Amino acid sequence: MYKEIIVCIIVIALIFSIDLISNNYTKKVFGEMNEILGNLRNEMIKEEENSKINEEIRRLEKKWNENFKTLSFYIEHNELEKVAKQITLIKGNADVKEYSQAIPQLDECVFLLNHIKDKESLLIRNLF
Repeated sequence: MYKEIIVCIIVIALIFSIDLISNNYTKKVFGEMNEILGNLRNEMIKEEENSKINEEIRRLEKKWNENFKTLSFYIEHNELEKVAKQITLIKGNADVKEYSQAIPQLDECVFLLNHIKDKESLLIRNLF
């Protein structure tokens, strides 16, 4: 009987520690991406053609591609595909200098990142 209790405690501790690690990683990655998106938004609001916009888009794509595989281990693929789609739309509109159309997509991308981060947190509302 004591063995079963000890095994249960170890399993529960393992679940909580893995959740803590994955939650911290998600917050770190999405925080960095939100920072890049914020910088990109500020540059697009100026509506000036400059290399800073292209640089921020490259940084965003690089950050996304570096972390996509790791995130896909524990986050639903549908959610990740939505973010990837928004990044592609932002890049496409920035390439043709349609910043007024890229800004709402950028805001949608920020919303999706925050939604995923909240959804993956271990909270009471997420358990039920």
